This record gives sequence, C-alpha cells and structure tokens, in this order.
Amino acid sequence: MAVKIPVAQDDDNRLHLREDKIDQALRSKSLGSVLGWGDSLGDASPSGQRRVAYTRVDLDVVDIGAARTELQAALVAIGAPAGTEIHYGVEGISLADIYAPPHWRLEQPVVRQPQRPRGRIR
Repeated sequence: MAVKIPVAQDDDNRLHLREDKIDQALRSKSLGSVLGWGDSLGDASPSGQRRVAYTRVDLDVVDIGAARTELQAALVAIGAPAGTEIHYGVEGISLADIYAPPHWRLEQPVVRQPQRPRGRIR
C-alpha cells in the first residue's frame, strides 16, 4: 500500500511528522508500518522549474481493509489535504481511496500514466 499526499507550495513538513503519525497509527493497531517516503516532482512550469507535487508514503500492512479504515481516520486527524490518496490492490486491480472532504471516495480505479522518456531520444 501507499499514501499519496499533495504538497502545497506553502506546506512545511520538513520534519516529515505526517509520516511518523501514519506509522504510529498503523503500529498502534498492529496493522503494519511505514517502509519509507519520498517527494515526487510535478510537471515543469513555463520557467522550467519543477516543484514537489506530492509526498508518497510506502506502507507494509497485514490487513488491507483494516489499514484503509485506520488510514482514512488518521489522515483526516492529521489534516491531510483534499486529494490525498490511499493506494492498494485487490485481486490484481489497482485502486485508491481519495479524500474529498468531508468524505472519502472509495475504491476508485487507478489509471497508470504512460512513462515519459528520460533523456534524449535518438
């Protein structure tokens, strides 16, 4: 599983406290833990600059259903922004629960974007 948290320009999570709180929420119910996290860049602006678009938090869980329920509550409690996604798979299908305050849109199909070529194409 993974959590994808949108990052606003004025977001200050330099100490990555959200990731610690997600880890604590899962561990407190013996549902799993955070494996790691990282920031992902968005598309380039007209000036060519790319800013952080979201933070991805990778998880190891023992029960997807129970973890989803716990994550939904924990993410709301820590003030996760609209558009936060909980990614998981069921029977080989990629799904996401997407936060649209005050509710979660559950079991939304995840459509993978084609990979962009890296470097110069010859």
